Amino acid sequence: MPALAIQRFYDLGGKPALDRWLRLAAPIRDLYDAEHGARRTAELRSAILVGIALYNVFNFTSIVLLPDILWLSVALRVGLVTPVSLGLAWLIGRTPPLGTERSVLVGILNAYLIPVSLFWMTHDPFGLFTFGELSLTIVFANMLLALRFQHAVAFTGSALGVTLLALGTKADLPPALQAAFAVQITTACIFSLYANYVMERRRCGDYLATLDAGLRAKSADASRREFENLSHTDALTGLPNRRHLAERLDAWLARPGPMALMMIDIDYFKLYNDALGHPAGDDCLRRIAETFADFARHNDAFCARFGGEEFTFLIRDDASELALARCARQLGKAVEALAIVHPARADGISVATISIGAARRPEGTVIPAADLIAEADRALYAAKRRGRNRFMLGEDRAEPATEA
Repeated sequence: MPALAIQRFYDLGGKPALDRWLRLAAPIRDLYDAEHGARRTAELRSAILVGIALYNVFNFTSIVLLPDILWLSVALRVGLVTPVSLGLAWLIGRTPPLGTERSVLVGILNAYLIPVSLFWMTHDPFGLFTFGELSLTIVFANMLLALRFQHAVAFTGSALGVTLLALGTKADLPPALQAAFAVQITTACIFSLYANYVMERRRCGDYLATLDAGLRAKSADASRREFENLSHTDALTGLPNRRHLAERLDAWLARPGPMALMMIDIDYFKLYNDALGHPAGDDCLRRIAETFADFARHNDAFCARFGGEEFTFLIRDDASELALARCARQLGKAVEALAIVHPARADGISVATISIGAARRPEGTVIPAADLIAEADRALYAAKRRGRNRFMLGEDRAEPATEA
């Protein structure tokens, strides 16, 4: 049975997904019952109602075959088996699945004992012809009711035992006829039980194959999403990478509303690496990236690592000069608040700071992504030329990034 994916997704406690009695492992059985319980209930009710109707047809054949115990036959079928079966039809679906299956087993055993008893009690010569009802009842139980295989084994074994006992103790039944009837009932039991086994194995096998295929697809989809996430994520900082930035920028530029792009550079980062080493530089990048990610989450912005010590912010809807300046001041203050000591600066500042350049796409205008990036990059380098630790928009304004 296909079970490789099933074993990965479900704790089967070391047991197979399907045992020799065609019982699904507990977590698989619970899933199957949740998915197919309503259908199983409907099928059982339908089969029981059909069975009751056909079962009572034999009240008419009893007029000819069981004249000596006719009223007993009618009373047992109509007064006992029929109401019990109707009650069972009402009960199933209102009990747990295993309780339902056991109730059906008890109900069909009750229905089987009546014709066996009538066959054993009658003294009418025509009463021997009622023996055919027994095989029909066994076939009905194993193939139409489709008892679960373990219950089919219990029912078939019990039915065969009771029937052989009735044959062996029935008065005035010739030995040759006893043997013939014994062969008939044994053949009916073997045939119907084997048919039940084939149907049950196919049912369970098809479900396991479908479940396994679904879990494999789910696993493949999860792996694909994980791969896509990794392919869009910078390994060092956990921020979206440049590929993800390009996709998001194209999507935002396709919208008609205003937006802006900010390029951010950590000031004198090469000197920081030279003084403290690359592990310290990586830690600096991660701490600043966490600050940027938190800012982006709270301001409906998109932040990505552009490369090296450079980061990019995409801002939409409010991309005015005032809003960008305010955003730049907040980012600059947030980075300075980290108090990352920078021992290699010669400008009198002792902590890591950032320089920011921005470019805007006003509402209703069209600008290629490459041009927007290039404009923001030019603004960034203009800010760096003017002393770093500041923000610049376009070519005409430079202000300290941490100015109050």
